[in-house]
Amino acid sequence: MKKINPYIILITVSIIVVLFYQFKWSLLYPRLSASMTITIVILVVLCWVFSLMFNSFIKYEKDTKWSLEYNYWYTLIVLIVALGTLMDGIYSHGFPLFGAIKYGDNYGIPTLHTFIAILDSYITYVLALMATFNKSKRKITIFAFTIAAICLVLPLSRMLIVLTFSNYLWSYLYLNLDRYKNIKFIQKLSLCILIICGMYIFGLLGNYRTNIQESNNKSYTDSTMIYQIGVPSTNFINSHIPAPFFWDYIYGTSALANLQNIINERGRSENTSLSEFAITQFLPDVFGKNINNSEYENIKSSTYQYQVSHVLNVSTFLFKPYYLLGWFGIIAMIIFVLIFPVLYLLILNTLESNYIIIGISILNTIYAFMFFDNMFTISVLSLQLLLPVIQGKISGNK
Repeated sequence: MKKINPYIILITVSIIVVLFYQFKWSLLYPRLSASMTITIVILVVLCWVFSLMFNSFIKYEKDTKWSLEYNYWYTLIVLIVALGTLMDGIYSHGFPLFGAIKYGDNYGIPTLHTFIAILDSYITYVLALMATFNKSKRKITIFAFTIAAICLVLPLSRMLIVLTFSNYLWSYLYLNLDRYKNIKFIQKLSLCILIICGMYIFGLLGNYRTNIQESNNKSYTDSTMIYQIGVPSTNFINSHIPAPFFWDYIYGTSALANLQNIINERGRSENTSLSEFAITQFLPDVFGKNINNSEYENIKSSTYQYQVSHVLNVSTFLFKPYYLLGWFGIIAMIIFVLIFPVLYLLILNTLESNYIIIGISILNTIYAFMFFDNMFTISVLSLQLLLPVIQGKISGNK
C-alpha cells in the first residue's frame, strides 16, 4: 500500500502530463518556459520527500481484507439518492443522459443536487467494493449498486463517473494486488486494457454529449467537435490514433497549457486578500460560494482571457492561485497540497483499516486530478473525505 500514496500519484501524473505535452499534438499550446519547468521539478522533489513522511505515519495492516457488510443503512442511503435524483429530474424537466437538458448550472436543485451527487458517488463506490469482495448478501448488494449506478449515470457527468471509478480502482489495488509481491502478467495486461478502454469510452461520451448539446445527429464515434475545439496538429492526425482519444489528450494537457499561458500573458496578480484566497482555493465550492460568491464569479469571468481556448476551461491547481497572488499564490498552494495528506492521515489512523483504505483512495483520486483542476474546491469529491471518517466513527471502529 505504501508504494501508492497521494504524493507518488501526483508525481506520476505530473511527469506523464509534461511528457505528453511535449508531443505537441495541439496547435493551441504554448511552449513550456524555464520557470514552469523548474516549478514542476521542485514540486516533484518535494512530493517525494513528503511521500517518505506519509509512509512512515500510515497505520495499515498489510493483510487487511474487506470486512464491511451490507446493512439497512446502505438501503436507506440508496433510497435517499434515488429520491434526490428523481427530484433533480423533475426540477430540471428531464435528465442530461436523454438530451433533455445540459449538465451543469441548469441541472438539479441548487445545493441539494451537490449533496445528492456526493452521496451517490460515495455509495456507488463502497457498494462496488462490497459486490467485489463480499460473498454474503450479494444479490441485495448488486441490486443496490445498480440503482446507485443508474442515478450516477443519469446526470451524464463524466467527471463524477470517472472520479467514482478512480476511487474504486485505488481501493481494489490496495485490497487485492497489494497482497502479492509479484503481480501476474495477465493482471497487468488486464489493467492496461481496462484503462485504455476507459479512455476510449471517455472520448465517446465526449462526442455523444457534445453532439447532443450542439443538436446535431452525428454518431457518437464522430470526433469533429473536439477537433474543432482542440485543433490537432498533423503529428496527431497522421499518427492513426483513434480520434476519440484526442479528448483524453486535450483534457489531460490543456490545463498545463492554460497555466503556461497565464504565466506568459499576465504580468501582475490581483489585489486579493489572504482570506479571499483561502476561501476560493482551499474550501469546497459549495461552502466557498456561499461565503463569497462574488469573488468566485470574478475569478471565473476574469480568467477566461488567459485560456488557450474559451472552451478548454480546465486548469491545474496552480492556475487560479497564480491569477490571484502570482508566484506567492503558487507557493502557498504547493505548501497546502504537501501538508494536507499528512494531517488527514492522522485522522484516518484512528479508524479501522477498511476506512483508512477508503479515505486514502479518495485522497488518491484528488491528487490524481490536481494537475487538471483544484480538486479541493470540487465539492462532489473533496467532501467525500469526511464520509469514511463519519462512517468509521459511527461504526465504533478504532
